[in-house]
Amino acid sequence: MFGNEGYMMIDRDTNRAFKLLVSVIITLLLSISVAFNFDYLQFLDSVFTTAIQGNTPSQGLESFYSAISFFASPKMDILWAFIIAFFLWGFKYKVPALWALFTLAGGDVIGFVVKDLVKRHRPPLHLGVDNGYSYPSGHVLGFFLVMAVLWIAVIPLIRFAAVRYLLRTLMIIGLAVVMISRVYLNAHYPTDTVGAGLVAYSWLLISEMLYVKFAPQIARYRFVVNTKV
Repeated sequence: MFGNEGYMMIDRDTNRAFKLLVSVIITLLLSISVAFNFDYLQFLDSVFTTAIQGNTPSQGLESFYSAISFFASPKMDILWAFIIAFFLWGFKYKVPALWALFTLAGGDVIGFVVKDLVKRHRPPLHLGVDNGYSYPSGHVLGFFLVMAVLWIAVIPLIRFAAVRYLLRTLMIIGLAVVMISRVYLNAHYPTDTVGAGLVAYSWLLISEMLYVKFAPQIARYRFVVNTKV
């Protein structure tokens, strides 16, 4: 089922720096708009929140989205990252395993910093377990990075193209459901989830750049002997 043993997990991409620049600019514009609570952003959040939550609360949907939020929580993201790293390490992808942990940890730190800079308060009537600032969503940011690591480091190892396509489709749907769940449960505004995706994507591009530059050097260390990169 697994193949592609000889490939480099992350190749050089001449467009990656441009992608990063565009992503950072959009992220900054959104973050500044959130920090200054611009009227147009309030309008967009109101429209999309109403569309997601509807007019009649549903106990079934609340239970479903609560379960989704649990499995995509920052604590669970750490567990998923260690599980991914464990299996990558076992298949001799030791440097990619370290990269997976580094990517999630770095994203969490950046998310915390952005939260503290923007200082956006949670929506009214949010659950007590959802404390701290609202922007960006920690659930979405962490889950985005877990899915990104799977997308980049695990899915390409699957030999069958149909299986790769199916799994990636399910991952995209899963990320969308996590974003919707955070709005439905009043844990975040819609722009919190969009901002989380932008922050995560920007950091992912940086993490990929670091991998391309340093992975071959790290692979020479004795503790990752015989690693694939």
